[in-house]
Amino acid sequence: MSDLYHTLDEVLVQKIGLYDELIGVMKEEWTSISEYSREKLENTLERKSSLLAKVHELNHKREEIVQAFAQKLGRIQSEVTLKTIIGLKDNPWGNRMAGCREKIREQIKTINEMNSENKQLINRSSLTMKKSMSWLYELDMAYTPYYSNGQLSEPTMESRVVNTDV
Repeated sequence: MSDLYHTLDEVLVQKIGLYDELIGVMKEEWTSISEYSREKLENTLERKSSLLAKVHELNHKREEIVQAFAQKLGRIQSEVTLKTIIGLKDNPWGNRMAGCREKIREQIKTINEMNSENKQLINRSSLTMKKSMSWLYELDMAYTPYYSNGQLSEPTMESRVVNTDV
């Protein structure tokens, strides 16, 4: 059982590290969106996707460890949680795991808040771009020989002569 405790502790520490990296990437995502930098945003989203895949792998590994605990304890897996494992009397890693659990909960809360903020920024940026494009189109209509449907029209030719003899 000692090996299971140690392995679970290692997974929790790795998860904290990945979540810290993810929070950093999400800050970069915010900056990329606010600067309208498509290239930086694409690179950031690739890194974010890679980190999320690693988190998924760690979650799978954690579930396997919890399943092993459930078998050792003679319980079904749905009854055994990290909180249950932390509370076991023979767990020498209990206090450390409790700290990790609390840290992970804080990180998840931060990630959810940042995700929401980034979505709001994307929506505001998109709306701003739509309004800007609409405004530019309205300005350009007076000066272009093209209609929005692609048809060509003859622009009005205005000519003004300036008298320079005065």
